[in-house]
Amino acid sequence: MAPHTPPHMSPAQAAQVANVSRWAIMRAINSHKLKAKRDNRNHWKVSPDDLDRWCAHSVRIAHPAHPDESPELREKLASETARADAAERARDQAESDRDKWRGMAEKLAEKPRRGWWWR
Repeated sequence: MAPHTPPHMSPAQAAQVANVSRWAIMRAINSHKLKAKRDNRNHWKVSPDDLDRWCAHSVRIAHPAHPDESPELREKLASETARADAAERARDQAESDRDKWRGMAEKLAEKPRRGWWWR
C-alpha cells in the first residue's frame, strides 16, 4: 500500500486504493474473502494488510482497451464483422425478392379476369 494509507479504511476508501468498485469490496467482505471488522458505529473497517492479501489473490488485470492489443479480441471482432456482413447481404437479398414478388402480384391484380371455368 502507499505510505499515506490510513491504519483502517472504509469500504469506499479500500475500493479506491485497490482500484475496484465499492460493491466488489462489499461482496468480498460478505463472502469472507476479505477480512474486515465493524467499529463502534457499525461501519466496516478494512486493514491495509488484509486488503493487500485480498488484492494479491483476487484483483485481476483489466482487459486491453484497444482490440488490436489482443489477438483473441481481434479474431472475435473479425468473425463478428463477417457475420454482420453476411446478415446484411441476406437482408438485402430478402428485400430484393420481396420487391420482385410484390411487383408480380401487382401485375396479376391489374389483369382482367376472363374465361373463368365456373362462369
